[in-house]
Amino acid sequence: KTINIVHSDSYKTTFSYNRWDHLYKMSMYSRAAGAFENTVDELTGKQLTFDNVVVCFADIAAYAGDSHDVQSVNYVAGGQAYLFTRGGVQVGRWEKLHPTHPLKLYTETGEEMTLNRGKTYLAIVDDDEWSNFSYQ
Repeated sequence: KTINIVHSDSYKTTFSYNRWDHLYKMSMYSRAAGAFENTVDELTGKQLTFDNVVVCFADIAAYAGDSHDVQSVNYVAGGQAYLFTRGGVQVGRWEKLHPTHPLKLYTETGEEMTLNRGKTYLAIVDDDEWSNFSYQ
């Protein structure tokens, strides 16, 4: 029903599943409001929705030599992955064997996961935020 993703103290996202249209509705935390607010498309004014939500955990660190909070992600190592689609969840791993190769998702038994047709939200989340991730 709900997916909660924390990237940092100021960057938090939640998705609420609507079983009637099979879409995940996106909201983001607003520090100014002190609450979550619907994330809307600037052109249409409608709340952003997604058919698939993919959450991938990775080793993320500050990029060496940069002082502007540029992040370096260890893509080659892969990590834990969650695919939410049509109200269900598949748990497994993600891999990206080389920077030019596509990111792939695999179930715990090693089968490649398949995304449903439609828009997909992909979140790469620091392993340090693992304890703040939740879904129900």
